[in-house]
Amino acid sequence: MQLLALALYARDGRRRDVRFQPGQLNIVTGESKTGKSALLTITEFCLGRDAYLIPAGPIADHVAWYASLWQLTDNPDGPRAFVARPAPPKGRASTQRAMLEFGGAAMDLLGHQELAENADSDSVRRQLGRRIGIAENVIEPRGPGVGQVPFEAHLGHATWLCLQDQDEIASRHLLFHRQGENQIFQHLKDTIPYFLGAVPADAAAKKAALRDANRAQRRAQAALAAAEQEAAIAEANLRGLLAEAHAAGLTDEHDLTERAQIVTALRAAVRDLQNNDGESRASLGDRAEESAIKHQDRRRALIRRRAELRNQLWHVMDDRALLLDRAESERDFVGAVELHTGRLTSLELLPAASDVLTASASSCPVCGSQIEEPDPTATALAERLQSLRSELTSLEAAPESRREVLIVLEAEADRLRQELAAVETAVVGLEAGDQAIRVAQDAAASRNYTRGRIEALLGVMTAGTGDSLERLRRNLDTANARVTQLLAGLDPDVDREQLLSRLNIVGRTMTDLAQRIGLEHVEDGVRLDLANLTVVTDTSDGPLPLQRIGSAANWIGYHLATHLALHKFFVENDRPVPRFLMIDQPTQAFYPSDVAKNAGAINDTDREAVLAMFLVMRDVVDELAPRMQIIVSDHANLVDEKWFQRAVRHHWRGGIRLVPTDWITAGNEPPGA
Repeated sequence: MQLLALALYARDGRRRDVRFQPGQLNIVTGESKTGKSALLTITEFCLGRDAYLIPAGPIADHVAWYASLWQLTDNPDGPRAFVARPAPPKGRASTQRAMLEFGGAAMDLLGHQELAENADSDSVRRQLGRRIGIAENVIEPRGPGVGQVPFEAHLGHATWLCLQDQDEIASRHLLFHRQGENQIFQHLKDTIPYFLGAVPADAAAKKAALRDANRAQRRAQAALAAAEQEAAIAEANLRGLLAEAHAAGLTDEHDLTERAQIVTALRAAVRDLQNNDGESRASLGDRAEESAIKHQDRRRALIRRRAELRNQLWHVMDDRALLLDRAESERDFVGAVELHTGRLTSLELLPAASDVLTASASSCPVCGSQIEEPDPTATALAERLQSLRSELTSLEAAPESRREVLIVLEAEADRLRQELAAVETAVVGLEAGDQAIRVAQDAAASRNYTRGRIEALLGVMTAGTGDSLERLRRNLDTANARVTQLLAGLDPDVDREQLLSRLNIVGRTMTDLAQRIGLEHVEDGVRLDLANLTVVTDTSDGPLPLQRIGSAANWIGYHLATHLALHKFFVENDRPVPRFLMIDQPTQAFYPSDVAKNAGAINDTDREAVLAMFLVMRDVVDELAPRMQIIVSDHANLVDEKWFQRAVRHHWRGGIRLVPTDWITAGNEPPGA
């Protein structure tokens, strides 16, 4: 895409054409304030910029429409595009209105009467961008902390790489067009890799597809895990039901492991139970009805008799315990009496009772000595001894009668125990009969319960569970393959290497061009620092950014070397960037005064530097011809260089300017003037 012409339309319909040659170096030389710098602003406006930055003065006052004619391919016989933009209403600083027409090689600038709005700035950028190869794309902002949303690289982003106004070409801080504006710095960083070809147009789309594929993979994994868990639970339930059915007597199978075999056995068990269930339940019901009353009466009578026998046995055993307690007490008493009697037996050694009675109560009965505190008399002790012996005699006679009573009580207890055992046996027998009926009833109920569980589980189980699991596994395999495929195409290391490789190529070209221009600090190489959007020269003391390189001549030279190197790469690799570079005032650092600017005269010292810059531009265009166009607006006019004069397309001196003088003097005043 190269610029063939710009056109200004006066309000009265007159047209001012500024034509250029594709595939060549085009120079517009002239005095100050002739409109040279406005060419870049008009070109950007025609390429879809909304802001209306035409400088105030004759241009803004007398121009109603701005137009451009473009050759869309390198072939001069290829298609063309005509883009026109109306000036916004007075007081407005922007507009989106536009006109866009496509045609063949014969298409030229349209007349004023043919101008009509049929598009907007967005459609101009989109349609022109598609024609030069900017495919649909999505750019994801790079770098930590970037808060921008993904966007599409379009013709406007590519245009930033094709323009250098006079404030930018001589800046040591700004390398690209509009780099200092809000968000454009980040957009440049994000889109340059795309325009270099380091990032495929569909990279962001593939990342979005990868996110979708990851989500699909997670869903497939979750679905398969849930299905496998459900299948495992179903397997466990089937095995459990088979064991339960076997315990309930519904089936003889109990050691099956295959799912299909278990299901078949359970279905057969349910079917057999349904056939026999009616008869079994009727038989159990009749038996229970016949024996219920009889068993209940007999059981109640036996239980009452058992209670009576237990009560009688308790009383007999209580009486026996009383006798045994009394015998124990008597044995203790006999022991005490016998001990006391033994102590008193020594009284038989005393004199006869008559003698004892004559003795004084205060003298000892043995030796006759006087006693201060008299003891009981021997007569009293003898009487006590006779009394104790009488009690012992009566106690020895009692055990015989007590043993007889104990024998009677024990015999009664044995009888009661035997009768109680018989009653207990009868009760147990009756309860065993009742239990047998209950067991039969419970077994039937258990079988019915088991059958219900089997029928419920078999009812909710699908015959295609295995097929469903296999389908889910295939879905997961497909999702895994899709993720693997997308990851292979989105390797960040590969993208980084691709970008580094292209920047190295551009850097080598920058170094070569910088040496030909005669710039400083170029000995060890020059490169583009994409992270900071600046030029860096490598020195023995470390990297030296453009901000630290002195003189405007160096700043301009490095700008020129960078943009020529980038466009050389774009052209040689057929990248979707317009094939033109428009530069405003690249020699401004070499003019000591406005007089020198207007004359285009440069002293001999600076002339070599200016000549070197234009020679480099000429050589790059010739090398890439006819695929590259350079348009330079400048004061310089190297009259002694024939090739330079051949490149001059417009010479705006001696009253010639962008807006013709007669537009202003012929009464074509702006509205409201």
